[in-house]
Amino acid sequence: SKQYSASVPIPAGIAVPLGYAASAYYSPVTIPGLGAGYAANGVATVVPEGAPELESALLNQGYALAGTGLARQGWAVAEGVEAGENLIKYINGGGIKGVKQILAWGNSMGAETTQALIQRNPGKIAGSLPACMASTEFFGDTYMTALYTWKTLIDPSIQGYNYAPGQAGYAQAMGDLQKILTTIGAVASGQATVSSAGYPIALANLLGGLLAGLPTVSPTYDGVTVNPAVATLGTAGAIAGGYSPLSSGQSAAAAMLQNVGGIIGTGITLQLDLEGRARAIGSIPANEGAAYVGNVGVNYSKLLSPEQRGQFEDTFATAGPGVLDAMLAALAAGERVEANPVAAKVVAGLPSASAVYNNKPTVALAGTYDLRVPGVTGDFVEGMAKSKKGKKAAKKGMLKAVAYYSVPPADGWTSFEPGAKSPSAALSALKLGGSGVGSCPFTTDQTVAAVKVLAALAKADSAKEVTAAKRLGYKVPGINRDRQYRPLPPKDPAATVG
Repeated sequence: SKQYSASVPIPAGIAVPLGYAASAYYSPVTIPGLGAGYAANGVATVVPEGAPELESALLNQGYALAGTGLARQGWAVAEGVEAGENLIKYINGGGIKGVKQILAWGNSMGAETTQALIQRNPGKIAGSLPACMASTEFFGDTYMTALYTWKTLIDPSIQGYNYAPGQAGYAQAMGDLQKILTTIGAVASGQATVSSAGYPIALANLLGGLLAGLPTVSPTYDGVTVNPAVATLGTAGAIAGGYSPLSSGQSAAAAMLQNVGGIIGTGITLQLDLEGRARAIGSIPANEGAAYVGNVGVNYSKLLSPEQRGQFEDTFATAGPGVLDAMLAALAAGERVEANPVAAKVVAGLPSASAVYNNKPTVALAGTYDLRVPGVTGDFVEGMAKSKKGKKAAKKGMLKAVAYYSVPPADGWTSFEPGAKSPSAALSALKLGGSGVGSCPFTTDQTVAAVKVLAALAKADSAKEVTAAKRLGYKVPGINRDRQYRPLPPKDPAATVG
């Protein structure tokens, strides 16, 4: 099942830093009035993007691979389910010869689509492999927290939600993307430090990411490793020489610039798309906002856990005493967003997957420090286990649902060229090895193993065979072997109200 793609063309200056220009699922276009850009295309998703070795690995083991494009881009679970059903008809009609059973899989929105597809067609699919699951509910809350922090503490000129209908809203959204990416770039290069609202940008962004539940590591910054210059020059000398990062807190803040950039970069186009869908389906007038998530009554101080405050209090204190409390006070006093009830109802009513077990094998994959969907997989698989059929199967040792979490190297991965002022993204990514950190961070071996587990679970007829099948997934390098582990659940802003 295809993952999320933006429903609108993205100007080249924005598309390149967001990675769209390098994606097989976006094509160069000319945007009227804006020039060069990139737009999502109809290329079918056969294997997850960025995993060319996975295709040959599975084909060599006798699997046939098939996928589809979508009738529309944006949040398109309904269209993905329809496309999946058409593909199943094609396969069962003899379009692909020698098929013994059908296994469904997908990343991000594709994972949600996969689960919705199997729930609608349980007799036609033998099992599913949802990876780095996403949902509109989780993404809406996460985006709202990060965006509200930016709008309040960093750039009040950002629109962020309640976009105007049509081209006016598109212009607002692209303007927001340009402003945010430009600011992040300026902070990362040391050209900007304090926002127009008077707060340290890097620390305000760090706070927003912590409140949103985003990880404090990225593919470049492991949140621990400091520049080797500290050892030779001392902290004062390294500061004078312009080296970074100089502390674990500074590393985490740099990582959060990348992570918040990712969540907002995707979130703005998703917000625009879902607001547009809500307007069309719910007949929302042009003079009304169409935000489907609000933050009225949210207590942001409660979203900052005691553990987070304890870990980063010294980092915030580097900007001066009381800065953290001042930013939290500003968030408490900021102008809140009231969700349009019609928009909220429309978005909640869009096709989605339920966390229920239907006796079909489900093998979920998630990264321990995924940029966009931390904790969603854990909630979903736990919900399956607690459902009526899940409890019944578990009592017999026949629960064919399991989640595997990829992990990064235990000794860190931030790497430097000799004498470099800052880390090397390429060297850091190489040491990271594609496991545990980033968007859908899985190695070829991890995904192939998950497919093997899925096939074994589909054949398992006893509790002993189910246990043996699940054991296969824990033998792969880079998979957390603690079977009781699960990431922290997503932050719940609604729980802080009142």
